Parts: sequence; C-alpha cells; structure tokens
Amino acid sequence: MKLIGIEEHFLTAEIRDAWSAIGLDATDPSVAFHSGAIKGRLLDLAQDRLALMDETGLDVQVLSLTTPALHDLGLESVDLAQRTNDALAEVVARHPKRFQAMATLPVSMPEEAALELERCVGTLGFKGTVLCGKVGQRNLDDPTLTPIFQSAQASGGPILIHPRVPDAAVRAAYYSGFTPEVDAAFATYALGWHYEAGIQFLRLVLAGTFDRIPGLQVILGHPSSLRETCERHVRGYSCCLGADSRSRHARHRHDEVGCPV
Repeated sequence: MKLIGIEEHFLTAEIRDAWSAIGLDATDPSVAFHSGAIKGRLLDLAQDRLALMDETGLDVQVLSLTTPALHDLGLESVDLAQRTNDALAEVVARHPKRFQAMATLPVSMPEEAALELERCVGTLGFKGTVLCGKVGQRNLDDPTLTPIFQSAQASGGPILIHPRVPDAAVRAAYYSGFTPEVDAAFATYALGWHYEAGIQFLRLVLAGTFDRIPGLQVILGHPSSLRETCERHVRGYSCCLGADSRSRHARHRHDEVGCPV
C-alpha cells in the first residue's frame, strides 16, 4: 500500500516576493513561518525533498502552494498562477511516481481561477486545487466565488480547504495576550487555523453550496481533529436547512482519506 501525503506544501521565490510587495509580512503572521530551514524545504522540489520522503517512508506527495497562497493578490495573480502551475507540472513530469499536484489559483479573480483549474486538471493532469480560507474579506460561500466550485465539479477534482490566519480583530480578541511567538502559534497551527478551516466548510454547508453543486468534493485538511464537531453542527443545522436539504449530507473527506493519484 502506498503512503500518500495530500497536504505537502511548496513555495516559490516569485510568490514570496509578491507577498512582500503587498506588505503581507506585516499583516499575516504565518508568512514568517516560511523562513529559515522551513523556507528551504518549501522552495526545494528536487533531491532534498525526495530524500526526506524516502527517510520518512512517504511514497507520493501531492504538492500544493502553502498558505496564504494567492488569496490577497489581484490581477497580477492570474499570470503568476499560470507560471506556478506550469513549473509545478514540469516537476511532476520529472518525478511522476513521486509527485502529483494541486492547482494554484488566482482566487481573487474567480472567472479566471475557474479557467485555470480547468486547464490544470484537464491539460496538466493535476488532481484538484487548494483554497486557503477567506479571499481577502470574502468567505468561501461568497456568491462571487461560485465559478471556482462549479469548475471543480466539472473537472471532478476535489478542493482541499486549507486554513489561513484569522482576521486581525479575531486574533486580538481571542488569540493574543502572550508573547508574539505564542500569539502567532495560538492563532495558526496550535488552534486558530483549525477553526478557521472548519468555519469555512460549515459556511459552505449553510449557504447550500452542496445543494447547488452536488458533485463538489471537499477535503478538510487541518480540521480533521474537529471532524466530529463539524459533523455534529451539520446535523444540528438540519432543522434550519429543511428536511429535504442535501446539505446536511454534504460529501466531505478528511486528510486521512487520501487523494486520487
């Protein structure tokens, strides 16, 4: 049996520079995580990564851009996403038995993002895409983002919902009061990320996304530890959603299930 990692991140120098150009370093504490040794591992898509995979017994990595991806970029993200996906396709072509890929999308431009997802799955052979929570100030259930979900259904590839850091006001209210290092951890990988991703999934359910797009497949990554909580809330909202609503039966996968390769 193959051991497949479906949430295996990468980063490019061009995307890191794009984050810096809009000052994301100052507003998103998770950007600082992509430095030092971690930065080196994220940037490497060759022998060092393969050596670590061999060391840990991982057969295949499904590569995806690390959070916050291109969610805060504008029109410039369209070409940036295409270049990133083309480069990633070359990596997969060099090591097809070890790497697969999830599409990087210009999510602030939903129509263009839908077309890029179609290209990545249909032409480049990618397995789906990753959405890192909110797009600017838009939650994932925002109607303007619908083309992305429709494209995912048409392509047959899943969307992995990855978290991003909570809004500054939320961090100040719930995840602050300690050292800067503890505040950042508390708001991200220690707890905040997991709730953020779970909330985005529940918003999709409550908005009827799975009713309108019944073939949509969603993978919940980080909130796997909150799986029972999410399922319980979906059942709890069934009285509000209506007895015939398919939303409470929304098909969702968790990170332990795997991804088609």
